[in-house]
Amino acid sequence: MAKQNSTQKTETQSPVQQMAGTEVSFFIPNTEELGQLENLEDKFSLTMKYKTADDWARLIDQEIRCFFMGMKEIPNDKEELVNCGVFVTKTECFIAGGKTLVDAVRQLPTKSPISITYRGKKANKTVDGSTMIFDVKTLG
Repeated sequence: MAKQNSTQKTETQSPVQQMAGTEVSFFIPNTEELGQLENLEDKFSLTMKYKTADDWARLIDQEIRCFFMGMKEIPNDKEELVNCGVFVTKTECFIAGGKTLVDAVRQLPTKSPISITYRGKKANKTVDGSTMIFDVKTLG
């Protein structure tokens, strides 16, 4: 009978199986903290959301103050990678891919405080469709 060496055994085991017999410790909240959990208010969404044209339309002429956190490529409906800006407000994280918005922020340093105001759409002169118009200002 062939003997299995330890590297072969590790490669075929799941991470949980590899940790079997290992002591693990972690902290859990005390009973008072657990009891308060149900009464706590939502403060901040950690779920990254893509702001669509419809989302922006609901926010027309409303200023959004946020931090620009950098650029991220995400796939569109056609599975093509699109450059998007990543933003954080005091209540949410969001990604936006509007070309005029992305062009305005792409060169800013990470964690730049900015103001974004969506102004609506403007018909394109040379191609079908429209362009979303944003006023973007740095804050300081």
